[in-house]
Amino acid sequence: MSEQENEWSKQFWGKILFCVIVLPIIMWIWPEAVPFKFFEFWNIRGNVIQWLYSAWPIFAWGTGVATIIAICTRNDRDTNRHAEKIIARGTLISIFAGIAEEVIFRWLFLLGAIVLVKIGNFLFFGFLGFGIPSWLHLHAFGPLANWITLGHLEPYLFHSTGWAVGAAMLSANSFFRDGHKYQGSFGWVNSWFIGMFLFWIMFQYGLLAAILAHFVYDLLIFTVLYVDASIERARGNA
Repeated sequence: MSEQENEWSKQFWGKILFCVIVLPIIMWIWPEAVPFKFFEFWNIRGNVIQWLYSAWPIFAWGTGVATIIAICTRNDRDTNRHAEKIIARGTLISIFAGIAEEVIFRWLFLLGAIVLVKIGNFLFFGFLGFGIPSWLHLHAFGPLANWITLGHLEPYLFHSTGWAVGAAMLSANSFFRDGHKYQGSFGWVNSWFIGMFLFWIMFQYGLLAAILAHFVYDLLIFTVLYVDASIERARGNA
């Protein structure tokens, strides 16, 4: 593990401890700190068909990119020889990632970040009525993210309850993005957009919808890899 990955891991576990142990206490003592109830995002809205239909853009994107990469590259013989391991392992990874990453990044880290950005804003001159973090979100990071996402996340980036929700969403998603640096520059950028889309799904339909969308997105990519390996094996590259 590189020094950068080690630092990310330390921050990750520190955030987990904060969100699981400290955050519920803060929300109990300071109810106004977070404009959502702790388990509010677990409420179900819509149905599975609506969830999957709404997530079709990332399904098409993930499948399309994976297909292009598969066509332009060749697998090693061992990979093709054991193609079934790809789909078996991929299913397990998809289940784990869909549940763990959504629960952690789209729920816990979002709620925790709302508190942290408010504290940071107070410390950085918010107590004087001019917080630097809030200004940066409202005039720089928020508008930029809104433009990049074509305005679809505007109600959440500039939430009716205040700037902190949008700033927390960008903070949690940036941390989610940085956790995918091992995928290279493309994966790093791609994970930011996928993460923002999954935030949209969660706000629209709830956390379970985001979990399902994340699972299907990953599974479709592993399915493409499996099909590609099977085709190469059938052509004699095994």
